Amino acid sequence: MKKIEIIRLESLSRAPLVVEGFSFKGSDPGAPSAAIVGAMEGGVVLPLYIASALVDFLKNSLPKKRILGNILIVPSINHYALNIRERFWPLDKTNLNMMFPGYDQGETTQRIAKKLFDALQGHTYGISLETRPDPASCLPYVSLFQSGYEDLEGAKRFGLEFIYHKGLTSIDTVSLQYNWQLWETKAYTLMCPSDTQVKPETANTLFQAVLRFLSQSGVIDYHMFNAAQTDVITRSDIEVIKASRSGIFVPKRSVGSYVATGEIIGTVIHALDGATIHRFEAPCDGVITCINNQALIYEKAVAFRIARSGTLL
Repeated sequence: MKKIEIIRLESLSRAPLVVEGFSFKGSDPGAPSAAIVGAMEGGVVLPLYIASALVDFLKNSLPKKRILGNILIVPSINHYALNIRERFWPLDKTNLNMMFPGYDQGETTQRIAKKLFDALQGHTYGISLETRPDPASCLPYVSLFQSGYEDLEGAKRFGLEFIYHKGLTSIDTVSLQYNWQLWETKAYTLMCPSDTQVKPETANTLFQAVLRFLSQSGVIDYHMFNAAQTDVITRSDIEVIKASRSGIFVPKRSVGSYVATGEIIGTVIHALDGATIHRFEAPCDGVITCINNQALIYEKAVAFRIARSGTLL
């Protein structure tokens, strides 16, 4: 393993921002390569945790000869945001994942994106670990844009329950996934829940998913058992359930639960007198993919997302 410096950005008020990558040289020159990006945001540490766990595994648990293709892991980019638990670049609140492919004469985040993208280009596969933008506990899933460059069959090698085949908007064309694909890397985004604590079961699911993909893609020689039979879903397959009242949110079912039409899956409690002021009914048969993870919920806020059973492929 070799530690490489990818970005060094001087700061007037604190230590320089130094972004490092961990490079593993493969034993087979003909094997495919992979790049893995951890935390581009702050506030949630799970992408960082998974990326660092992968570094530890490849360094200490997997014999060098079984790393077949070159692997680059960049656990963290936006250290400043992570340190103060902010989601975006703290100085101007910009999202690094909306700055690709970057510009070396542009704003600070554009320059960071350019140097990072230069280091990531040329790999066969690219995996980014991202968190949902809303306050939600969710099933880990693969997110792919409907860009014309996506690799749906390859995404099934992660063995997660769902691939969310997401419609492409103009703003998505400045994301890492889209630009990776544009420059001929097969790119995938693993979506993590926005939980503020590392939950071992979720972290282990995502960690194993990356190893399973690397194994089944021929990047490493490491046996992994098959996992879920992956379903491909789109926005039209998801039922969104919102709160009609504000109050204390009490979900009755957990993420991953299968529910039946009409089943009570949660309630809203009046914050002062304890009365139940709203009951959430499942509008369809299906599996709960996301649940709001805040104890207090606002009127019109999304409480649950359910993937309808009749639409699963």
